[in-house]
Amino acid sequence: MDLLNDTLRPIRHELPAIVQNEVIAMATLPCNDFVSDFTTRLGKHLEIHFPQTLFDALCEQLGNTYKAGCWVAARCSEVDTLSAQTIECYVNMMTHAKLGLKHDLSSTPCVRIAPSSLWA
Repeated sequence: MDLLNDTLRPIRHELPAIVQNEVIAMATLPCNDFVSDFTTRLGKHLEIHFPQTLFDALCEQLGNTYKAGCWVAARCSEVDTLSAQTIECYVNMMTHAKLGLKHDLSSTPCVRIAPSSLWA
């Protein structure tokens, strides 16, 4: 049971490796972004940059870092056959809706998605 509790407890700045189409790594950059590498069903490798304040709010809303990471991966999976730009718009829309934020790109922190530098 201790192993289960150790696995499920909230861990800041890291998530366990998960299968393809899921979050495979989570880290913090100096600019306070959480970065997650995501592989689509088509084999595209994307890097999701989540502003720390937005990710922290999502963690609080969903319960912990692991659940927030899985939620982001699930949202990406819903549209993973589309372009990175479309995935980015969708993840932003869903995140802002989940948190009850006005989706205003000029004043609200937004998620950015780009081709992953790990796989380049």
